[in-house]
Amino acid sequence: MELRGTLDRHALLEGMNLQMLGLGVGTALVAIVIAAIGTAIILRNARGSESHGKILKWARIAWVGFVFYLVAYIGYFVHKSSPEKVSYPFVPGDQMVAKGDYNGAIKFYAGIAKEYPDMALAHFKLGMALRMVKAIPQSVKELKLAIRDDPDQPEPYFALGSILWTQGTSQDAMPYFRKGLELDPQNRQKAFFMQIIHRGELEQKGQLKPGSETRPKLSPAAPASHVGTP
Repeated sequence: MELRGTLDRHALLEGMNLQMLGLGVGTALVAIVIAAIGTAIILRNARGSESHGKILKWARIAWVGFVFYLVAYIGYFVHKSSPEKVSYPFVPGDQMVAKGDYNGAIKFYAGIAKEYPDMALAHFKLGMALRMVKAIPQSVKELKLAIRDDPDQPEPYFALGSILWTQGTSQDAMPYFRKGLELDPQNRQKAFFMQIIHRGELEQKGQLKPGSETRPKLSPAAPASHVGTP
């Protein structure tokens, strides 16, 4: 799973935050209309009076300030929705994995995921490290977060499907393997994934008993490894 050199910050414009953005924009438009109508009424009522010039002056000042506010308001959302450049932050954790220090890697990757909660690769690496110490529920959670934050990367689908295959049935793994192959149709393990997908289809049709005594097992946890809350 490659790091593209950017941290996706578009979450502000997605899901529930999209409703918040719509509410904010709608409020701004209503404010503009009300302010325009109010200004027109005040100026019309003051027309011909001694205070007309003073009211017109302050109306102009107020509108200039209002325009600056709207520009800052829009700029805030543009900034929050723009990708942020970040350097590759995973080297120490990758070195720990290479040395077999999975618990150390878990703590390191968890720190990166906390600092950058929308970075898919951070959740993917944390999920894979958790899998190495057989912390399966936490691993599944992190892999799902990786998919949420970058649904176009195939590796989390394959990793999550593999866990669900070894822990459950072919039907559990099937949708993830299908999606992974949709994104990476030339994957070198395609034949294996297709076999699991076929078994899942047979299970759905009732032609094969869910689960299998011959299904592969997860690799054993590293010696003396245990995992707490990362």
